[in-house]
Amino acid sequence: MPHTSTVPFTVTRRFSYRTLFVCLVLDWVFVALFLLSTLPEVRAMTISNEMNFLHVDVEANLPTNYAILKLYSSAIACALMVFWYRGRAPMFWKIGAAVLFIMGLDESAQLHELWAAGLATKLFGTGVMSGNQFTIIPYAILLGAFYLSSLTLFLRSSRLVITCFVLSGIAMILSQAAEWSFQPAMDVMFGSFDALSFLLSDFGKGNLKLGWEEGLEMTGYSLLLGGVFIGISVCQDESKVAY
Repeated sequence: MPHTSTVPFTVTRRFSYRTLFVCLVLDWVFVALFLLSTLPEVRAMTISNEMNFLHVDVEANLPTNYAILKLYSSAIACALMVFWYRGRAPMFWKIGAAVLFIMGLDESAQLHELWAAGLATKLFGTGVMSGNQFTIIPYAILLGAFYLSSLTLFLRSSRLVITCFVLSGIAMILSQAAEWSFQPAMDVMFGSFDALSFLLSDFGKGNLKLGWEEGLEMTGYSLLLGGVFIGISVCQDESKVAY
């Protein structure tokens, strides 16, 4: 029995692929702009000698709003898919709408800053974890529920969607390698800096590390968004075939 749409909402494969490609390119354009903005020659051209609107580790600026846009777009797409089905929406779309909205709200309201900087340390102390490590656990639970629920819908129907989500998870994990002192990942990061030293020698390793971490996080969000959109196109194509 085909699922007939109750809302005028359609996502094509071409649109999904193009959206994923554009987002992946923009991720590393933002990283490149951030690195360029740290150069003394560029900073000297600004009034305050800084360009925080391009800083990848500063809240409420262009890179952060770009990440928030991807999260809310993914949440809205999942919510529309809940209504696209006539009361029989798979659990993945419901979990996706909730998880991605919570993550978007967290980024836009900076709730993780309040949690990690004050509330978590008061509740649990700093004996085991501190700072951003407290933020990683809630994110891991939310994203874990999202990624695992995707297996119930796409494990057999679309390897591409599963691949996007797997790569998204890997990118998100690697982006937090420094927070957990995961040495193998850090070795890869610094090894890459050394191999590309002829291009990156003008940038400090601290800024390169930030660019690497935040770039991977943005890439993780892009792959997540791409997986959601491709998943929608898969479900809608299957409905047409069934019809």
